[in-house]
Amino acid sequence: MPNTFLKYLIIVPTSLLLALNTQSQSVYDTLLLSELEVIGNLDDLNSTTKVTTIDSIKRNELNLQDIGELLAAFTPVFVKSYGRGTLSTVSFRGTGASHTKVLWEGFNINSPMLGQTDFSLLPNSFFNEVELNYGGGSLIEISGALGGSVSLKSKIDQTNSIFSIHQSIGSFNTYLTSAVLNLKKERISSSTHFVRQSSVNDFQYYNNALLPVGKEMIQTDADFVVNGFTQQLAYKISGKQQIKFITWNQWNNRTIPKIMTNVEKGGNHREWQKDFSSRNILQWELNTSKTQWEAKAAYFYEELDYYLQTSDSLIDSKNLVESYSFIGNVSTELVNTFILKAGIELLRENVISNNYIEKKQRHKISSYVSLKKTFKKKFTAEALVRAEVSDSEFIPLMPMIGINYKPFARHDLHIRANVSRNYNLPSLNDLYWYPNGNEDLKPEQSLQTEAGLDYSLKLNNKNLLTVSGSAYISSVNNWIIWEPGDYIDWHPENIPKVLSRGAELSCQIKGKYRNILYSFFGEYAVTRTTRNSDSAKISGLSNIQLIYVPMHTANGFLNISTRGYYVNWSLSFTSSRNTSLNKDKNSPFILPSYMLNNISVGKKFMLKKAGFDIRFKIYNVFNVDYQAVLWRAMPGRNFEISLNCKI
Repeated sequence: MPNTFLKYLIIVPTSLLLALNTQSQSVYDTLLLSELEVIGNLDDLNSTTKVTTIDSIKRNELNLQDIGELLAAFTPVFVKSYGRGTLSTVSFRGTGASHTKVLWEGFNINSPMLGQTDFSLLPNSFFNEVELNYGGGSLIEISGALGGSVSLKSKIDQTNSIFSIHQSIGSFNTYLTSAVLNLKKERISSSTHFVRQSSVNDFQYYNNALLPVGKEMIQTDADFVVNGFTQQLAYKISGKQQIKFITWNQWNNRTIPKIMTNVEKGGNHREWQKDFSSRNILQWELNTSKTQWEAKAAYFYEELDYYLQTSDSLIDSKNLVESYSFIGNVSTELVNTFILKAGIELLRENVISNNYIEKKQRHKISSYVSLKKTFKKKFTAEALVRAEVSDSEFIPLMPMIGINYKPFARHDLHIRANVSRNYNLPSLNDLYWYPNGNEDLKPEQSLQTEAGLDYSLKLNNKNLLTVSGSAYISSVNNWIIWEPGDYIDWHPENIPKVLSRGAELSCQIKGKYRNILYSFFGEYAVTRTTRNSDSAKISGLSNIQLIYVPMHTANGFLNISTRGYYVNWSLSFTSSRNTSLNKDKNSPFILPSYMLNNISVGKKFMLKKAGFDIRFKIYNVFNVDYQAVLWRAMPGRNFEISLNCKI
């Protein structure tokens, strides 16, 4: 990336921010109001698909962690982590990591090379909205999310000028500093977020890969440093119209440790990865009484350098990705309360890699139309269709039809069901990675159906109970998987058919007892994903769960607070996972299940005009020895203390 472009991205937002700062009036008086609690259900019970929004209490509990750790703690999705500071991917409902699409302000941030997102590179503190759309519910935003999508958004706090700084110190020489500055001057608003995290990451673990007996060891060569900032500028043209500019720039530098089987083999092993990304969006919005218009353009730039040196091999992979996008959306209320939504997206991706024979490009045009209608406040019907053209080839239409029925007028019970079809294109690595790419791969096609219910009961004026359940089945044709070959390394192939089915159940109760506020959340999911083709049945693979798909996952969260004091307890359970489809392989066939518990205690208080929040947290309370990925060490019990100051 040219130096002038990088300087422009940094100097221009900073100059505008300083100009705002010099023109803004300082706030010298702080007005303290008594706490107001609103008991309500944040998720839309009238939706025809399953949607999960992670509330602010849960996000603040892991504000210093990445989005992957947040999802692992509070959702039924499976997070496949190679250890803190290293690769972390997310899978919905037994699908693969490339079947999870991640959007930032409506734009896809999945790598066009890998087809997936590394969640360890998404600082939780950068986002104040995290929403999950399951199955066909993702089609209104993007195609290819055969499992689901994660939508990340950042909003400017336009109520007043706020400065906050957060500092934490943790085990293994882990430090994190984050700061937020929100400013407002008449029609102009600004929000700046900064984060820096570093860790030596030298925890002690038990290496059970060493024979004949295991050994206690200290992890080495696992340090990482993350630096990043986001800058938002919004100008309110009128009460109905505004324009906004957002830039997100991040530098990541991490050393990758040896796997547990190789730590004592020598070989002059060196492995590291360096990333730089710059994501920039210019957006225009117009909101009238019945119609909302939106147009936004984006330019994303990414550099990724991966280096591996051993006594036998040397890999020096250098990759550069540029993408240009435009999105236009409209939402309007027609006659008889019909809600019409429509949109179009234009996308061009350019990739230069020394792992490809030549520069690769992908062009895509995508559009959708959605119509939704509620009849007599009891029955809601929704129909959506998405059409795409990729590199001049038409993708078959992707429809979704859903219903929501409220059978009782006095009870907030909703029954929903939907069916959808979706397509996911192979990633550029799947097609062109030299020498193992496969240009004959077919797009993955899924047919999904889901049914569920949502029930909300106001126990009294201070307590609310919410219960949700879903069952689903998804059939995927031409599933893409990388498998080892006879004469070359791993290569991608299409599996004729994969069948995923399962159920999810969640319960939440929150409210107030005397002067104690409480919130409890629990969720359980069961997933069965297997090959379903005739050849799989003949070979005996049709009854074996796909690798790294846990059959059972569960998580829970309890928050109790009073008079500024609070305590949070979270737990997450992951059942055993297959690491191979061949029991005759010379490696463990199953990774054992594990349950992690985290607890934190803290105090919020005011000192003159500043608000403080001091917290002490224990991760992995019971010092569980576990592996999320085979032969990748994970930390035992560790600690963190943090202080947040807001002015």
